[in-house]
Amino acid sequence: MKVRSLLTLLSVASFATLAQAHFVWLERTADGPAAFFGEWSDNVRENQDGYLKIITAPRAFAPDGSALAVTPKHDRLVVATAPAGDLRLTAHYRPEKGETFVRYYARHGRTDTSAAKLELEIVPVAKGGNTFSIALKGKPLADTEVTLFSSVGWSRKFKTGADGRVTLETPWAGQYVIEVAHIEKTAGEHDGRAHQQVRHVSTLLFDHKA
Repeated sequence: MKVRSLLTLLSVASFATLAQAHFVWLERTADGPAAFFGEWSDNVRENQDGYLKIITAPRAFAPDGSALAVTPKHDRLVVATAPAGDLRLTAHYRPEKGETFVRYYARHGRTDTSAAKLELEIVPVAKGGNTFSIALKGKPLADTEVTLFSSVGWSRKFKTGADGRVTLETPWAGQYVIEVAHIEKTAGEHDGRAHQQVRHVSTLLFDHKA
């Protein structure tokens, strides 16, 4: 095997492993809304010299559903200033080799209790509440693992019920991120390259007051 081919395979394998832990999240920073890619609980934020550059086609949406401009920067995807309320963002990653097309979804806030607007979304049942409905393409995802990360380094796994709902525990004040992933074994094509399945990864970041 040629060295270049070997390095390509190793690179793909490396990201395949990394992608199982990494996700995209959306937050309102002191400099305005922005999306990041990495491991939130470990304060790992990829940049354009590393894996952030593989996150493509980002699209952001204001609370009313209108589109917001997204500008790639060194360690983040800057989202145009938006009014108060829940923000949403989508992006994806298509490996040059491999069978999985990864679609990322991120949301900030838990005030909007209307039906899911993203393909895979975490929707609060009540404004500011800890019970959420997990929906894929508008249908509840039953018996699905949900991971909750806290800003104090604590994390815990939960599972949705038959109705796609899950109630989470938030023992401390601070920020929390909810993550859920689902593999859809549906073949397709993106940018002229075929894939055998789609991995959907969705997050929701919110602030909790004790």
